[in-house]
Amino acid sequence: MGFRDFFNGRVPRALLGINSFVILASSIVLTGILSYLVHWHYRGTHVIYQEVIAVVTLFIFLVAVFLPVVKAYHGYMLPLTLVLSYLWLTSLIFSALDYSGSRCQPYHCRLKHTVEAFQIIGFVFLFFNTILEALVWGSHGNDGPRRGDLEKAPAIVTETVGTTPAAADGERAVQPVV
Repeated sequence: MGFRDFFNGRVPRALLGINSFVILASSIVLTGILSYLVHWHYRGTHVIYQEVIAVVTLFIFLVAVFLPVVKAYHGYMLPLTLVLSYLWLTSLIFSALDYSGSRCQPYHCRLKHTVEAFQIIGFVFLFFNTILEALVWGSHGNDGPRRGDLEKAPAIVTETVGTTPAAADGERAVQPVV
Protein backbone atom coordinates (compact mmCIF):
# COMPACT_ATOMS: atom_id res chain seq x y z
CA MET A 1 0.00 0.00 0.00
CA GLY A 2 1.70 3.16 -1.21
CA PHE A 3 1.22 6.86 -0.72
CA ARG A 4 -1.36 7.15 -3.49
CA ASP A 5 -3.32 4.16 -2.30
CA PHE A 6 -3.51 5.36 1.31
CA PHE A 7 -4.74 8.88 0.56
CA ASN A 8 -7.39 7.56 -1.82
CA GLY A 9 -8.72 5.24 0.90
CA ARG A 10 -11.35 5.50 3.60
CA VAL A 11 -9.29 6.96 6.45
CA PRO A 12 -8.40 10.28 4.77
CA ARG A 13 -11.95 10.63 3.45
CA ALA A 14 -13.31 10.09 6.96
CA LEU A 15 -10.88 12.68 8.34
CA LEU A 16 -11.95 15.13 5.62
CA GLY A 17 -15.58 14.56 6.57
CA ILE A 18 -14.90 15.05 10.30
CA ASN A 19 -12.82 18.19 9.68
CA SER A 20 -15.50 19.59 7.39
CA PHE A 21 -18.18 18.91 10.00
CA VAL A 22 -16.22 20.70 12.75
CA ILE A 23 -15.61 23.67 10.44
CA LEU A 24 -19.32 23.74 9.58
CA ALA A 25 -20.30 23.60 13.28
CA SER A 26 -17.83 26.36 14.14
CA SER A 27 -19.13 28.59 11.35
CA ILE A 28 -22.74 27.97 12.48
CA VAL A 29 -21.91 29.02 16.06
CA LEU A 30 -19.97 32.06 14.84
CA THR A 31 -22.77 33.10 12.52
CA GLY A 32 -25.26 32.98 15.39
CA ILE A 33 -23.13 34.89 17.89
CA LEU A 34 -21.94 37.50 15.42
CA SER A 35 -25.48 38.04 14.15
CA TYR A 36 -26.57 38.62 17.75
CA LEU A 37 -23.77 41.16 18.22
CA VAL A 38 -24.68 42.95 14.98
CA HIS A 39 -28.34 42.98 16.04
CA TRP A 40 -27.43 44.74 19.28
CA HIS A 41 -25.73 47.61 17.45
CA TYR A 42 -22.17 46.36 17.65
CA ARG A 43 -21.38 46.98 13.98
CA GLY A 44 -17.66 47.52 13.63
CA THR A 45 -15.97 46.64 10.36
CA HIS A 46 -14.16 43.72 11.98
CA VAL A 47 -17.42 42.19 13.20
CA ILE A 48 -19.01 42.53 9.78
CA TYR A 49 -15.92 40.93 8.16
CA GLN A 50 -16.05 38.05 10.63
CA GLU A 51 -19.77 37.59 10.00
CA VAL A 52 -19.29 37.50 6.22
CA ILE A 53 -16.45 34.95 6.43
CA ALA A 54 -18.51 32.76 8.79
CA VAL A 55 -21.56 32.84 6.51
CA VAL A 56 -19.55 32.13 3.35
CA THR A 57 -17.82 29.23 5.10
CA LEU A 58 -21.17 27.92 6.31
CA PHE A 59 -22.59 27.70 2.79
CA ILE A 60 -19.42 26.23 1.28
CA PHE A 61 -19.05 23.56 3.95
CA LEU A 62 -22.72 22.58 3.77
CA VAL A 63 -21.65 20.96 0.49
CA ALA A 64 -18.09 20.07 1.50
CA VAL A 65 -19.27 17.84 4.36
CA PHE A 66 -20.75 15.39 1.86
CA LEU A 67 -17.99 15.50 -0.78
CA PRO A 68 -15.67 12.91 0.82
CA VAL A 69 -18.44 10.33 0.45
CA VAL A 70 -18.39 10.72 -3.35
CA LYS A 71 -15.95 8.24 -4.87
CA ALA A 72 -14.94 10.60 -7.69
CA TYR A 73 -13.85 13.31 -5.23
CA HIS A 74 -10.09 13.75 -5.13
CA GLY A 75 -9.51 16.92 -3.13
CA TYR A 76 -10.80 19.45 -5.63
CA MET A 77 -11.74 21.89 -2.84
CA LEU A 78 -8.05 22.58 -2.14
CA PRO A 79 -7.87 26.06 -3.72
CA LEU A 80 -11.06 27.13 -1.95
CA THR A 81 -9.93 25.80 1.45
CA LEU A 82 -6.57 27.48 0.99
CA VAL A 83 -8.24 30.86 0.40
CA LEU A 84 -10.66 30.31 3.28
CA SER A 85 -7.82 29.44 5.66
CA TYR A 86 -6.20 32.83 5.00
CA LEU A 87 -9.53 34.61 5.44
CA TRP A 88 -10.10 32.79 8.75
CA LEU A 89 -6.60 33.69 9.88
CA THR A 90 -7.35 37.35 9.19
CA SER A 91 -10.63 37.05 11.05
CA LEU A 92 -8.83 35.44 13.99
CA ILE A 93 -6.30 38.28 14.06
CA PHE A 94 -9.11 40.84 14.05
CA SER A 95 -10.86 39.18 16.97
CA ALA A 96 -7.60 38.87 18.92
CA LEU A 97 -6.91 42.57 18.40
CA ASP A 98 -10.45 43.56 19.40
CA TYR A 99 -11.32 41.20 22.25
CA SER A 100 -8.15 39.95 23.97
CA GLY A 101 -7.01 41.20 27.35
CA SER A 102 -8.50 44.45 28.61
CA ARG A 103 -9.64 45.57 25.13
CA CYS A 104 -13.07 43.99 25.55
CA GLN A 105 -15.77 46.50 26.31
CA PRO A 106 -17.83 45.75 29.44
CA TYR A 107 -20.85 44.35 27.60
CA HIS A 108 -20.92 40.98 25.85
CA CYS A 109 -17.33 40.09 26.79
CA ARG A 110 -18.15 36.41 27.23
CA LEU A 111 -19.70 36.25 23.77
CA LYS A 112 -16.69 37.98 22.24
CA HIS A 113 -14.32 35.52 23.91
CA THR A 114 -16.52 32.69 22.62
CA VAL A 115 -16.18 34.14 19.11
CA GLU A 116 -12.43 34.15 19.53
CA ALA A 117 -12.42 30.53 20.76
CA PHE A 118 -14.57 29.24 17.90
CA GLN A 119 -12.45 31.11 15.39
CA ILE A 120 -9.38 29.35 16.76
CA ILE A 121 -11.16 25.98 16.50
CA GLY A 122 -12.38 26.72 12.99
CA PHE A 123 -9.00 27.96 11.78
CA VAL A 124 -7.07 24.98 13.19
CA PHE A 125 -9.44 22.47 11.61
CA LEU A 126 -9.46 24.42 8.34
CA PHE A 127 -5.66 24.44 8.32
CA PHE A 128 -5.49 20.66 8.80
CA ASN A 129 -8.29 20.22 6.27
CA THR A 130 -6.21 22.16 3.72
CA ILE A 131 -3.20 19.91 4.34
CA LEU A 132 -5.34 16.79 4.02
CA GLU A 133 -6.99 18.09 0.84
CA ALA A 134 -3.52 18.70 -0.62
CA LEU A 135 -2.47 15.14 0.19
CA VAL A 136 -5.64 13.67 -1.29
CA TRP A 137 -5.31 15.87 -4.38
CA GLY A 138 -1.62 14.98 -4.77
CA SER A 139 -2.31 11.26 -4.47
CA HIS A 140 -4.64 11.42 -7.47
CA GLY A 141 -1.96 11.88 -10.10
CA ASN A 142 -1.63 10.54 -13.60
CA ASP A 143 0.96 7.77 -13.80
CA GLY A 144 1.11 8.02 -17.59
CA PRO A 145 -0.91 6.27 -20.24
CA ARG A 146 -2.83 3.27 -19.06
CA ARG A 147 -3.80 0.24 -21.04
CA GLY A 148 -6.42 1.17 -23.59
CA ASP A 149 -5.59 4.89 -23.60
CA LEU A 150 -3.53 4.74 -26.78
CA GLU A 151 -6.21 2.94 -28.74
CA LYS A 152 -8.76 5.63 -27.88
CA ALA A 153 -6.56 8.58 -28.84
CA PRO A 154 -7.15 9.99 -32.31
CA ALA A 155 -4.28 9.76 -34.75
CA ILE A 156 -2.47 13.02 -35.40
CA VAL A 157 -2.11 13.60 -39.12
CA THR A 158 -0.04 16.38 -40.56
CA GLU A 159 0.44 16.88 -44.25
CA THR A 160 3.69 17.62 -45.97
CA VAL A 161 4.16 18.43 -49.58
CA GLY A 162 6.86 16.50 -51.39
CA THR A 163 7.52 14.21 -54.28
CA THR A 164 6.53 10.61 -54.18
CA PRO A 165 8.21 7.83 -56.06
CA ALA A 166 4.86 7.02 -57.65
CA ALA A 167 4.49 10.51 -59.08
CA ALA A 168 5.44 10.72 -62.70
CA ASP A 169 7.75 13.36 -64.10
CA GLY A 170 8.43 15.09 -60.80
CA GLU A 171 4.81 15.87 -59.93
CA ARG A 172 4.28 16.91 -56.36
CA ALA A 173 1.86 14.95 -54.18
CA VAL A 174 0.59 15.29 -50.63
CA GLN A 175 2.01 12.73 -48.21
CA PRO A 176 0.26 12.09 -44.92
CA VAL A 177 2.61 11.76 -41.98
CA VAL A 178 1.36 9.94 -38.91
